[in-house]
Amino acid sequence: MRVLLVILLFLGFTVSAFAVWDSKGYVMNYSHYLLKPTSAGWHISEGHKIYENLQMIGPTKEPSDYTPVYPTYVIGVSFNNGLSEAEAIYEYFDENFIKQGECYFEFHTRDYVWEPSFRNSHCTGPISLFTYHNMGGDRPDMYTYQLR
Repeated sequence: MRVLLVILLFLGFTVSAFAVWDSKGYVMNYSHYLLKPTSAGWHISEGHKIYENLQMIGPTKEPSDYTPVYPTYVIGVSFNNGLSEAEAIYEYFDENFIKQGECYFEFHTRDYVWEPSFRNSHCTGPISLFTYHNMGGDRPDMYTYQLR
């Protein structure tokens, strides 16, 4: 019984000792539209904002063998009791600055439980949205929104 208790205490210590306490959101805009966050920016319902980019996001070049792709880093949230939740609305415009639609970005993660989720992330209009979650556990949660 004591051995089991010692093992459980050790595992609890190692999980908390090696956990990373933040989530990050990125946008890869492969469409030909310009994205602009609404004036409200990102809303954090759980956690604490550590970074927010409120600039317009232009098209991202397609990757090649010689040029790496760097997505636009849009939000960083530190965990609050192992939980982070963030959401934002971006409008997107054509080259004449005529609004074409909106994208709703949302993420939710619960550290230690491995519960990554983009929940209701979606776009209206001609853009297609693809979502990817990388890492977690002892590495930062990385949420990537890819627009085509």
